[in-house]
Amino acid sequence: MGESRQRGSSTAEVAVLLPGIALLVALAVGAGAVGATQVRLEQAARAAARELARGEDASVAHRTARRLAGDEANVGIGASEGFRTVRVSVGIDLPLLGGGAGFALTAEASARSEQE
Repeated sequence: MGESRQRGSSTAEVAVLLPGIALLVALAVGAGAVGATQVRLEQAARAAARELARGEDASVAHRTARRLAGDEANVGIGASEGFRTVRVSVGIDLPLLGGGAGFALTAEASARSEQE
């Protein structure tokens, strides 16, 4: 009779721990997705800044940034003191936090213009 109680208690312990484990797995997957998105944004900003530095038109750089970062990305292009700067950002929603919680990821890259 004592053994059946112990088996039931281990089942109850697993039932209590399972939601916590599921939450940790979901957080790890979410963190990985955020990290991958940040890398994409940085690649997009660098590629677009290189194109601008080589003398490409702003519309070409804009298309490149959108192609690499995704159509939902916001792309800003600027120039200052011989440098061309590209800023790429995208909003991220976090459904696990509820209430439509989210934040924006941003990457910025600058390159010296070769045309000056």
